[in-house]
Amino acid sequence: MRVRWAVVAGAGLAGLLLSGCGGSGEAAPADAGTLLDAADPAPRSAQLRATSFQDGAQVYLAQGRINLGAGLTGRLTDEVKGHPGEDVVMTAAHVYRRPTAGGSWQLFDASTAEGGIPTGNLPGYARLLLDHGARAVAGDDEGTGPTRRLSARITPADLKEVDPVAGGHLDGIASVASDVWVDGKGRVVHVEQAFFAPDGSSVKNVLTLRDFGAPVEVTAPKS
Repeated sequence: MRVRWAVVAGAGLAGLLLSGCGGSGEAAPADAGTLLDAADPAPRSAQLRATSFQDGAQVYLAQGRINLGAGLTGRLTDEVKGHPGEDVVMTAAHVYRRPTAGGSWQLFDASTAEGGIPTGNLPGYARLLLDHGARAVAGDDEGTGPTRRLSARITPADLKEVDPVAGGHLDGIASVASDVWVDGKGRVVHVEQAFFAPDGSSVKNVLTLRDFGAPVEVTAPKS
């Protein structure tokens, strides 16, 4: 995803959307670190929704299906406020973009698939918050069952330890209020970031992952 101060979601993978989907009746998982340790490491896909808000107004939306666990790939549509929507294809090597209305594909480096949320290494992001003193508390039922919520304030330099690209996208930010929701299977299912951009505006990135399943095939689009 292209990086603008008003649009630093990541889909990342940036992050993504509405929390709270009603209770499932299951007991909340007890320990986020244990859940992360026990999570299935096999590659998988998920339905992604990522939004960015500037001073409370939505300025960015991305939706689609991505692969996790073996490099960040997938297919998305995205919209930046005031600009036409685009189709996006992310392969291991490149990102391809074209207007949703049709046209030629443009080629970009794979690093442009991420914004300030390290969508390609969400477990690492959760562990980073634990390392910075986050304590797991009961989170919302995110549609995947009860969750544990981790909250901590970090810096871009901290984030670079997990994902140099995502951390680099937030250079110039003093600190980032970060929240991560981990479900009972040790999967990160919701992420929020809040900070002030260099122009003084408040920015919030939200990432939500749903409908986990087998990896999907993603190939470079034909011209």
